[in-house]
Amino acid sequence: MTRSDATLPVVDRLESALETADMPGPYHRWGARLLSHLRKPVQVVVTGLPGSGKTALVNMLAGRAALGGGDEAVISEIAYGPDARAIFEMGDGSVAVSAGLVRDAAWPANVRCTRQELPDPRLQRQSLVEFGLPADPAQQAARLQEVVARADMILWCSERFDEAEQRLWAGVPDSIKDHSLLVLTMADRQMMRGVLATRIEALDPIVAEEFLGLYPVATMQGITARTSDRGLDDRLWASSGGKALADCVAHQVEQGRSSDVDQAQMLLDRLAARTGLRGAAKPRDVAPVPQAGGLVTPAFAEALKDGEAPIAEAVGLLQARARMMLEALDAPGDVDTDRLLNDCVDAVEGLAGLMDRTGDDATGNDLRADLQDGEEMLVLFQLERGEEAALDAVTLLLQLRREMAADHAAKKVAT
Repeated sequence: MTRSDATLPVVDRLESALETADMPGPYHRWGARLLSHLRKPVQVVVTGLPGSGKTALVNMLAGRAALGGGDEAVISEIAYGPDARAIFEMGDGSVAVSAGLVRDAAWPANVRCTRQELPDPRLQRQSLVEFGLPADPAQQAARLQEVVARADMILWCSERFDEAEQRLWAGVPDSIKDHSLLVLTMADRQMMRGVLATRIEALDPIVAEEFLGLYPVATMQGITARTSDRGLDDRLWASSGGKALADCVAHQVEQGRSSDVDQAQMLLDRLAARTGLRGAAKPRDVAPVPQAGGLVTPAFAEALKDGEAPIAEAVGLLQARARMMLEALDAPGDVDTDRLLNDCVDAVEGLAGLMDRTGDDATGNDLRADLQDGEEMLVLFQLERGEEAALDAVTLLLQLRREMAADHAAKKVAT
């Protein structure tokens, strides 16, 4: 994929660092995920119940009536390619390729996925994916989880977003909701029936909690505005609601890409400051600990107050709490990864404050610098969220524990 001039230097530097640097485990995994994000377009997934206008909306955003045809694939993607071509993936994994558009091609049997490649530079930044939900309510929640796993941003298409849809959407993680939009399709028909304004007003409090925003769109008008023989019809494009939606999507794509670049730059800066840092501790090397509770306990705080014992006991307690978190991640069932990430951040913030009481010697200053770096990395993990980020956060706590133990041992030898 061709990358923008602004992104290219950071991508190349990060790739080089991952290949050559002696990088601690959580840093390496975080860097690898950032590199993966930066190498591929942002995935804008259009979903909703059958008949909600998904295909038309994708075609409108693409500015070309590319998708369609008599058969309906579960997943239909519009992505960048040097030439217009249609790629069909069947249920058995076989692939067929045809020049031109998906809607014009002769479809093979048993198509599961289609990919429409177009030589549109905008698609280098974002891919448009239609990922339909089944009509059977019993299958919808499982399919929606597949949608969430693929999406960087979701556009939920609906005429009314009724209670059944609201219950279904409630299961989507907040990290995706924060970047998702509710699109009221066929807005022109609803306006003609005199129900659009009332419907928007009724949905406002729900959208405030569950989506980034709500956009009513007259999709067919939007397609007409963008595919006219006379070029873009600016007035029709704006009045259809398509322009406002497309502008919002483009802004979110750029914002997400800028965030990835900023985080990659921060990671590179941290690595430059920590040259020579040894690899992270392996979770399985840590002895099991039976006690339960939060990371920053009263005993932990007491251990850091003064004297030589503080760091020694803090090291042990930090290891103990990190081990408990690893066991929680390994346990069967759902894990509250957001809570684990918040606990990790709270722990390091608490340690940083308590370390201010240990004096102003070189060892204390080094530990405070390590904790500051660790806190910045944990904030990045919080932004990503999920089990992998939580695992890396706990592993980073173990790395900090190792550094604290090594610095404490060196101080004892010196004295």
